Amino acid sequence: MASDKPTKESFLHLAVYDQRPGSGAVVHLHATYSVAVSVLADLDPADLLPPITAYYVMRVGKLPLVPFYAPGDMKLAEAVRGTASAHHAMLLANHGPVVAGSDLSAALDAAEELEETARLFMLLQGQRTRYLTDGQVAGVRAAFPNDV
Repeated sequence: MASDKPTKESFLHLAVYDQRPGSGAVVHLHATYSVAVSVLADLDPADLLPPITAYYVMRVGKLPLVPFYAPGDMKLAEAVRGTASAHHAMLLANHGPVVAGSDLSAALDAAEELEETARLFMLLQGQRTRYLTDGQVAGVRAAFPNDV
């Protein structure tokens, strides 16, 4: 039985595994709202989304932007490798998220939380918004230190 060829972006997964050896799964999506956030100008590339919910803080934490490279470009692998050393979730510019987890369920849960937070962020554009304060974020991280 013939198997499918690996995706041209399999190197993204390998770069994350290389930097996060405790990860049991890496998912990469082209999720609509996450991609929408990845093309917005004037966001902080070190942390694209604000702390809207406790579950986003717990499952994603900070969300850095990886600069744009064409799909399949090996420079993207190096950029992902450099980001994955400090972050289990990242957003590829004009492309989509890459998220690692201890297992497939954890990676998918974090990716889903990222997508739902991106959706909320887009829905709230132009609205006065109450994000979690630094103190609230610190409290969530202290209560759930191993979730991110």
